[in-house]
Amino acid sequence: MAGLNPQPETREELFSELVRQCGDSAYNFAYRLAGNEQDASDLVQEAFLKALENISSYDPSKPFRPWLNRILHNLYIDSVRRYDKNHVVSIDSSPPAEDASWEEILPCRDDNSVDRLLRGETEKEVQKAISLLEHDFRAAVILADIEGFSYEEMSKIMSCPVGTVRSRIHRGRVMLKNILESYMNEGASSGKRS
Repeated sequence: MAGLNPQPETREELFSELVRQCGDSAYNFAYRLAGNEQDASDLVQEAFLKALENISSYDPSKPFRPWLNRILHNLYIDSVRRYDKNHVVSIDSSPPAEDASWEEILPCRDDNSVDRLLRGETEKEVQKAISLLEHDFRAAVILADIEGFSYEEMSKIMSCPVGTVRSRIHRGRVMLKNILESYMNEGASSGKRS
C-alpha cells in the first residue's frame, strides 16, 4: 500500500497503519451493506477487532483491504442471519402495543420516497434501493461499483467463484435499475396528480 512503512517493526504497527489507511473505506462498505450509521459503526468496530485477533493469519504481501472486507462481509451476513432468526413475528398475533394496530407499527413500503427523490436526495434513494437488494446482490454491487474491487478480489471476499460474482453483479445491477426506475415512475405519476 502506498505510504506504508515497508518494514514495520511489529504486526501490531502494521495493523495500526492499515486501519488508518482503510478505516474510511471499511466504514463506507459497512454503511452500504447495513444502510445506517449505527450498524455500520458496529460492523466496522467488530471487523477491526476480529482482524486484530487474527492478524497472525494476514499475509502482509497481499492487499489488506480485501482481507478486511471479507471479514466485514462475513460479519454482516452473520448479523443478518441472527437478526432474521430472532425477529420473526406472526401478524396473526396481537400487536405489541395495546392501542396500536399492525398497520401503524409496521413500516409502509411507500414512505414518501418520491417526495425525497423530488427534493433532490438522490443519494438516500440510491442507498434505500441498494438496501432492498438481496444480501448477495447488494454486496456484489457495492464491492464492484462503489468500492471498485476486481472480480478476483470479490471472489475472495464473498467466498464464491468469479463466475458467480459476475452473475451477482449483473443481476444486482438489473434489480437496482428496476427499483430506481420504479421510484422515477412513482415520482412521475405523483407529479401528474398534482
